[in-house]
Amino acid sequence: MGLFGSLFGKSDAPITDPDRLRDELFAIARAGDERRLERLARTNQATVLEHFRSWQKVPEAVRSDPSAIQGYIHCMVAIAETFAQKLGRPELMAALTGPPQSNPLAKWQDALRQAREHMDALRYSEARALLTDALIDSRGMSGTGVDRYLPITHGHIAECHFHAGAADQAVPHLEQALSLCERSGDAEGVAAYTGSLFEAHRYLGQSERAAGYADRMAARLDTQGAAGDAARWRTRARIVRAGEPLNRVVAVANGTTVEVDEMRPTGDVRVQFVFERNRVTLRPATVHTERGEQLGSAGRHEEALAAFREAATTDQFDPHSRYLEAFTLLHLGRYADAADGYRRVEELAPGWFHCRADLWVAEQLTLGRLDANDFAALSLLEDGPAPPDEKVTLAERLLARRPGSPPAHLHLGKNLARAGRDADARAVLRAGLSASPDPDVRTRLLAELATLTEDTGEREALYREAVALNGNLVAAASAAVALRASEREG
Repeated sequence: MGLFGSLFGKSDAPITDPDRLRDELFAIARAGDERRLERLARTNQATVLEHFRSWQKVPEAVRSDPSAIQGYIHCMVAIAETFAQKLGRPELMAALTGPPQSNPLAKWQDALRQAREHMDALRYSEARALLTDALIDSRGMSGTGVDRYLPITHGHIAECHFHAGAADQAVPHLEQALSLCERSGDAEGVAAYTGSLFEAHRYLGQSERAAGYADRMAARLDTQGAAGDAARWRTRARIVRAGEPLNRVVAVANGTTVEVDEMRPTGDVRVQFVFERNRVTLRPATVHTERGEQLGSAGRHEEALAAFREAATTDQFDPHSRYLEAFTLLHLGRYADAADGYRRVEELAPGWFHCRADLWVAEQLTLGRLDANDFAALSLLEDGPAPPDEKVTLAERLLARRPGSPPAHLHLGKNLARAGRDADARAVLRAGLSASPDPDVRTRLLAELATLTEDTGEREALYREAVALNGNLVAAASAAVALRASEREG
């Protein structure tokens, strides 16, 4: 064997038996080895071209197994794509689809593509019209192509209804898509539509039905050996069935999501805390909110305000667009309106980000106890990129102007600690706790002070108070995990 042969392996010898060739090609396609598939196809190009049409007839042994049918179709398409893309021979793909102008599956596929473009552009009614026509045209059709496209079409229609704010109209299409996937053995489709039905019933506030789909998802994952994921779905079922909070914080450790009370800190595991609402956000609200954020970052606050309000009209339950709307109103000096906005956020998602502390600021601005300069300083202290020393100076100036301001104490204490001045930080944080802060800021003061105190008993007491107060959800969750770690060490 020559040098190149020893490095790369010898070429596949031609296979004259068409059935054996088909089996070899299928095995490679299932393995996903694109390079070897191309090599074998190139070596046996003439034989494949001669026998491909006969392979299109699914063998009897395969037809009795729905999941095997899906695998057979996948392999046929992989071979056809290899010939079209690597060998410049589109005949096999044409044999699968037929002329686009006459092949109903090709027309169906094109309708799905156009519908997706409309959906991406939030034109849901136009997408639904295309998809409904495709369903009408599919009546009386049968075969593997129908098995593939029919559940996708129902799923797309459901998506259009759901994100247009009509989750109740999405449910029947999701149920149909799930049934079709179960019948054809499409495991990925079953998982996708089971999860979508969970979210649809959850959005509608139908707790028992949502929990039932969470249980079904857990059972499927158990059969696949995914015990961790199954446990998470069982937890979700339990929480939904018991009455899911409008908003809570969950912990994400090494990519795994758990409830805060299930978090068991070990070693150097990095824990992130994220909000979990009882409803997903509808896509139009997300799109308009993202646009509003871009406009706000560019200083175009009136346009940003319009975008946030448009987002709110597309999702009656979304807190984030309203949270950013209220923040924008503060920038525009409309303090009373901002306070009303934060109250609405609290109704939709209690404890969403800093809505409780921001409501206090909006109320103080409305009463004239803070002014625009104070608000600008607090904004820079909360989210500005300045280093700790500069923020210490800014917070000290704010405290000189507004003695006893709890947010100023919080930011001064945090930045003193970041600058390595722990003793000064402790004194400032204690002063902040004595200044009657709102529950959000008080929780954060307690959690910050607990990380700096050297007395174990005091630290645990501070953490317990932060957990019990729960004014700032993230700070309370962090305190709960830290307290659990402290107790384990003790």
